[in-house]
Amino acid sequence: AAQTIIDQITLLTQPPTNARHFLVLDDYGRGSESTAGDAFKQKYFTGLFTLSKKISGFKVAFVDFKTIWSGVLTSTPGFKAFGYTSSGACTVNSSSTVGECSDPAHTFYWIPGHPSKETHRIMADYVEEVLTRCH
Repeated sequence: AAQTIIDQITLLTQPPTNARHFLVLDDYGRGSESTAGDAFKQKYFTGLFTLSKKISGFKVAFVDFKTIWSGVLTSTPGFKAFGYTSSGACTVNSSSTVGECSDPAHTFYWIPGHPSKETHRIMADYVEEVLTRCH
């Protein structure tokens, strides 16, 4: 899978697009780690490094959302430090809003595994910070 992504990025660097700047977002594990996930990420980094040596002007910014997931889901004070009242979801599933929480702006997920509007704002702010530091 990592090689497939590298192959697609390589394709985008060729005519007619000739892309040189890429933003890579990683939300693997959503706060957890695994040997397979770490191996995927390492293969991905190796591929990106190889491309950076082969393609003139190639630049990539890597945003690892693990920082957010870990900060909210595994540390103390965790979700409360971000202004959340819950690290859970506001709704039970994507099929219904029956039983929806009364304060979706303060839950980490909208539906299980899918960030809420506020979480997306935090993610966007984090991406902006990474891009500022990479520039």
